[in-house]
Amino acid sequence: MGQQRAETSGFCWVSRMGALVLLAGLIGAQRSEATKACGQPPVNLNRIVKGQDTVEGEFPWQVSLQWKGVHVCGGSLITDEWVVSAAHCFYQVRNLSQYQVVLGAHQLLNPGPNSRTCLVQRIINNPHYAGRTTSGDIALVHLATRVNFTGYILPICLPDASVFFPPGKRCWVTGWGHLRSWVDLPPPQTLQKLQVPIIDSKTCRSLYQTNMQGRPPYREIQDDMICAGYAEGMKDACNGDSGGPMVCLVNEAWVLAGVVSWGEGCANRNRPGVYSRLTSYQNWIREYIPNLEFVKDSNGQEPRDRADIKGQNHREKEFMCFDKKE
Repeated sequence: MGQQRAETSGFCWVSRMGALVLLAGLIGAQRSEATKACGQPPVNLNRIVKGQDTVEGEFPWQVSLQWKGVHVCGGSLITDEWVVSAAHCFYQVRNLSQYQVVLGAHQLLNPGPNSRTCLVQRIINNPHYAGRTTSGDIALVHLATRVNFTGYILPICLPDASVFFPPGKRCWVTGWGHLRSWVDLPPPQTLQKLQVPIIDSKTCRSLYQTNMQGRPPYREIQDDMICAGYAEGMKDACNGDSGGPMVCLVNEAWVLAGVVSWGEGCANRNRPGVYSRLTSYQNWIREYIPNLEFVKDSNGQEPRDRADIKGQNHREKEFMCFDKKE
């Protein structure tokens, strides 16, 4: 699908304006400061391993994409005016004036004083996207007005095309999606996080061919996809998490390794989560954001988060979800 464009009257508003005095030193950081600010949340991400509630400000790049005020997908802030999400969230784009992006929220039903809500000026779907489970499931969302960075609203870094995410590397996926297929996240709908290991493409392809009862696989893991999760299932992203971030640590900064794209059900055995691989889209993103810098892995070594973290437990059926799909 090609590019889609629309114009709206641009504005962005702040919930409870007085709260912006908090962390005022960060306010006003704009495009020239985006690279310096990206991937450095004030809150440590390495506290909890099992999927559960996040701490406010822990994932300041997470956004909620909403249609007529209802959450439909996640996304990631990458500059003061651009968000990355999934193309399937906008495959049949309707009137852009009905879309809004909520930034800095922790609980969707109580966004709080640190949140901001912006209108959408333009949505650009990757032209290679041709429907669910195909390549090109990535989109750029241009906000109607630039946002000021705060301790609760910061961009995520993007990885250079040369960055490699090795199998077993542990990353984080976040979202407000269902706790299991079609089971809503209970009020107040607190942002969830889950740590997932990277799965190499060969293994992921093999898993998706398991239990096909002699039928040829109808879903192929393409080169622009990256898998993460557990072969035994139990933990995953699910409906409503689509377009949201999977972030990994590179050179002491968090980078957007993948965009929640698709899967077969939620947390099913031999069906790990499939994400759009950001390193495949550096040139495409630069067509629209030419000054955006991408993080390189300076030493080629895997960061310290590779080791198993105490508390990883596969026995509990705790998972998030993404808008996948069936």
